[in-house]
Amino acid sequence: MRIYGKIAAGVLVLLVVAAFLLWERVSSIGHEALRDIATQTDLCKTVGCSEGIEDAAAYLGEEFGLSPRMVEWCVGVDTLSERMGSKGLVNRSWWINLLYQPCGEPILE
Repeated sequence: MRIYGKIAAGVLVLLVVAAFLLWERVSSIGHEALRDIATQTDLCKTVGCSEGIEDAAAYLGEEFGLSPRMVEWCVGVDTLSERMGSKGLVNRSWWINLLYQPCGEPILE
């Protein structure tokens, strides 16, 4: 029985690490997309464009009812959904739908 406990603990650790890496990757993609949005809308005032990214995230967060951190996630998922399988993921529909779950339903007015 002890071996099964160790295996379960190892699997649990792997799942937590994978979830963390997924969060970081998608959020970094979203951060880069927000940087592009801020650059295109002339919100950048410094070289790092941190204030422009914050302004873009705040605007989108207010518009869609999300926190700035969730805006990074949702914009990252949007960016991933636009890529056409060039990274080895051929059928993305169920995967992207799963990643969109924290974003909630879109606000339609």
